[in-house]
Amino acid sequence: MKKVFLILMLFQSSMLSAQELDCKKFRSGKFKIESEQFGDSFIERKGSKQIEYGQDGKVKVQFKVKWIDDCTYTLQIKKVIENNDNIPFDKNMILTVEIIEVNEHSYRQRSTSNLYDFEVESEVLKIE
Repeated sequence: MKKVFLILMLFQSSMLSAQELDCKKFRSGKFKIESEQFGDSFIERKGSKQIEYGQDGKVKVQFKVKWIDDCTYTLQIKKVIENNDNIPFDKNMILTVEIIEVNEHSYRQRSTSNLYDFEVESEVLKIE
C-alpha cells in the first residue's frame, strides 16, 4: 500500500509541474536568443510559420512550425531566404524544441535534431 501511495504522489507531483508551464503565451511573437559565441539570433513566429535570422543578416531561414503539445514543437526548413555564408542546410532535418522553463518574459528551451546527435539549451527572450 505504501508503494501505491508513493507512486500516486510522484505522479501527482509531476502533473502539477507540467501544469505550471504556461507555454501558450510564447506560441507567437518576436524573440531573441543572445549568444556571445554565435551572435544574437532573432525569431518571428506566427501560426505555422517561423522566420529566424542572425544579427549580421547573412542567414535567414523560414521554418514550418508544428506544435506537438503546449510546450513542444518541431521546426522543419521550408525555405532558405538568405544564405550569404553558403551554409549547407538539410531540408530533411527536423528540430524538436521543448520548452522546459517559463519566466515572465522568456523561456528556456531544449533543442534536438533527427539527423544529428546534439542537445542544446538556450534562453529565448520575448521582445514583442
